[in-house]
Amino acid sequence: MNRYYVIIPIVFMAVFVYFERGASKQADLRVQAIAAEKAAAEEKKLEEKKQLEAKAKADSEKRNIERLAAEEAQKKKKADEFAAKIQKLKDDAKKYTDGVELNTRLAASLEKELAAKRAARDQENRAVLELAKKVEITKKARRAAELEVQRYTEMLTTRANESAMAKAPVVATAQPAK
Repeated sequence: MNRYYVIIPIVFMAVFVYFERGASKQADLRVQAIAAEKAAAEEKKLEEKKQLEAKAKADSEKRNIERLAAEEAQKKKKADEFAAKIQKLKDDAKKYTDGVELNTRLAASLEKELAAKRAARDQENRAVLELAKKVEITKKARRAAELEVQRYTEMLTTRANESAMAKAPVVATAQPAK
């Protein structure tokens, strides 16, 4: 019996080792198969990721091109608007400058006309003052002449009253004596 105690466990152990090695090989094959599947799945995922990245990159480049084109169009539009505004400002400045020149010439001609009319008015005022002066001098001379005529008339009246011819002759009348 003692022998059986050693032989049976050794036989069982040998059977166990045999089956365990077979199972371990199958397990290794399964692990390799799973690893291969995982590697294939990873490779597939990487391929899909690369495709998505390529598609995203293409879309990104397309959007960048469109954005750059839109920016260029917007810049061109702004530049055109700016140039139009600058041209409008230049045209307005020229128009107003021409208007200023015209108004300056008009103002100069009006100032000349005003100066001529002021000179004419001053000349007329001097003529009126001269005539008023002559009138005053004439009135003064007339008053002096009238006073001279009155004085002369009074002198003549006084001389005529004092003269013997103006007095009535004294007639001798006899008065009765009493």
